[in-house]
Amino acid sequence: MKLLFEHVQIAPDRSWKGLYRNLLAIPFEWHFHPEYELTLTLGSSGQRYVGDHIGDYGDDDLVLLGPNLPHTWHSSNAAPPSVSHGGLRAHEEALQVKGRAKGHQAFVFWFTADWINSVCKTMPELAGLEKVLGLSKRGVQFDAATARKVAAFAPAFDKGAPADQLLLLIEVLRTLLDATKLTPLASDRFDAAIPDHDDASRLGRVLDLLHGSYFDALSSAEIARHAGMSERTLRRFFQRHMGSNIQDYLMGLRLGRAASLLLSSDMPVYQVAEESGFQNLSHFNRQFRRHRNVSPSAFRKSRFEGQAVRNPVPANT
Repeated sequence: MKLLFEHVQIAPDRSWKGLYRNLLAIPFEWHFHPEYELTLTLGSSGQRYVGDHIGDYGDDDLVLLGPNLPHTWHSSNAAPPSVSHGGLRAHEEALQVKGRAKGHQAFVFWFTADWINSVCKTMPELAGLEKVLGLSKRGVQFDAATARKVAAFAPAFDKGAPADQLLLLIEVLRTLLDATKLTPLASDRFDAAIPDHDDASRLGRVLDLLHGSYFDALSSAEIARHAGMSERTLRRFFQRHMGSNIQDYLMGLRLGRAASLLLSSDMPVYQVAEESGFQNLSHFNRQFRRHRNVSPSAFRKSRFEGQAVRNPVPANT
């Protein structure tokens, strides 16, 4: 599970590049790029990884990512994260939905920092985007109503002459100004600085172990030995590149797995705790409530009843 660099090649006669994905499942592909990315996900649910954020996503998910911010979506029906022996989107063709059927859809807009900064500077009508761009350094999720407005542009996505495509992007960006709720994703301490090749390889080995064995009682010594460094060096290394300590990251993985099981199965809560790597139910309940502000059973019930269980940041704060 290497941290992969994605080369986004925007054509000389375009201000942005688009990608439409219609897949049977969205695989885990941990990657980054220097461009801004606006991603709208439809007809899908699973886990979203942005920097040190691990959370669940559902239909009408709209997120803006700043430059060099590691990220991936991972649908609940996809294979578990594993070591990648191919490049980014190496298995995408095999996952393509055939015909006109709709699977897990993603509409991706990429544009450069130079371009969007120029837009904000020369078009005062869009200067309000500067606040959103600032939040995007951590990744920012928009409210579902804004996502649905952007989804209305989907039929014309990445179609037409270059000038038509530019107008489409401007309309999409204009829509973001009307967002009523903005939810930052990665923590404010996360640093999107990208490791060099050697550090990226070491980080990949550590993440492979954590994602493949998060349900086990991993010790710092085991993880350090796997990474080929001392425990002290490992702690500093992980903090520098992931913006959090290993135990917090493991807790995020376990709670993310638990949330997925609560929503996708009828397992009793005690079994969800066991399957997610918690040694006892009381510890699971305590940690889930601490991080989600709701008990596991209430989380399951509220989601199926369509009630909100989080408190996003209002857009006008």
